Amino acid sequence: MKRNRPVYFLFLFSISYFASHAQLHDSTRRYVNACVDLMQKESLYSNRVNWKMIRDSVDLQLQQASSSRQAEETVIWVFKQLKDNHGFYGGIDTSYRYSKPGPERIFSHGILEEYKKPRAVKTAMLENGIAYYKMPAVLIGSNTTKMKQWANLLTDSLCKLEAQQPRAYIIDLRMNNGGNSEPMWQALKNLLGENNRTYMANARKKILPDENDSATLAYKAAAVPDHPCVFRKNIPVAVLIGPGTASSGEIMALSFTTRAHTKLFGEPTIGVANVTNGFPVQDKGYLLLTVGYIANARKKILGDYFIEPDLFIKSDDNYTAPEKDITVQAAMQWLNARQKKK
Repeated sequence: MKRNRPVYFLFLFSISYFASHAQLHDSTRRYVNACVDLMQKESLYSNRVNWKMIRDSVDLQLQQASSSRQAEETVIWVFKQLKDNHGFYGGIDTSYRYSKPGPERIFSHGILEEYKKPRAVKTAMLENGIAYYKMPAVLIGSNTTKMKQWANLLTDSLCKLEAQQPRAYIIDLRMNNGGNSEPMWQALKNLLGENNRTYMANARKKILPDENDSATLAYKAAAVPDHPCVFRKNIPVAVLIGPGTASSGEIMALSFTTRAHTKLFGEPTIGVANVTNGFPVQDKGYLLLTVGYIANARKKILGDYFIEPDLFIKSDDNYTAPEKDITVQAAMQWLNARQKKK
């Protein structure tokens, strides 16, 4: 009896082992492999990964998984290997975002208080005819109806300032943490200048041509405001950036870096100025992947992904009274000095 007992227990263990692992449906396995396929094919960071090793490990993990939740842990494990801190995985039972190691993004009290309020444009006419314009994030996905709404909101607010004939502008991007860049660009492009638009580059750092297919053109057209305005040429602009400037906010800041009569004030941005694309997976999950680099108007690729200010200012970010904000004050001092030189 004693010699047979280990065999008996081993037999029971084998039954329970294979019974539990049979619970993982083939559809779940296909879902995991579809996610892995997308990451290997589309991610900008695909070449960071040994895909032979990844595939072997995925197969082993799926053999050991007994639930969709465990299978999703495999997807997350693969996502971690990409080290994509701009990407995101939204799954069946869970979600995940990779946190890049490094200094923590520290927000001022002023920004934390402003984040409690709804996203909104803020405008003001400051001393000496300086217009202040805070552009918020546009977190609307690809909803074309909302693109038009936000394009009009952003543009109309800016045009009301221009109607007052300001001598200079302060564009505040310190709370612009991204979203849909098209309404932002359409609102700012007449002030920025079309020639200062950014470019996309692929994993080989080759600048990509503009997409001119009908679907892309229709998408961009959805963000064209109904009543754009014309700005005076070469009007001075101060741009405010900081740790709350991210993604599309950083791309707008990058556009200003090649504009004449422009200077950036504040702190370095968070560092996710690159191109992302979203991929639904079998109507179950969603992968947001970084798929390309961003280059400035001179086609210089932004390798570090963050934007540095021309003048570093550690601010309290006073949105209640912008004229008391020390970053705004530094920008005003520079703008006023430029006017005196004329």
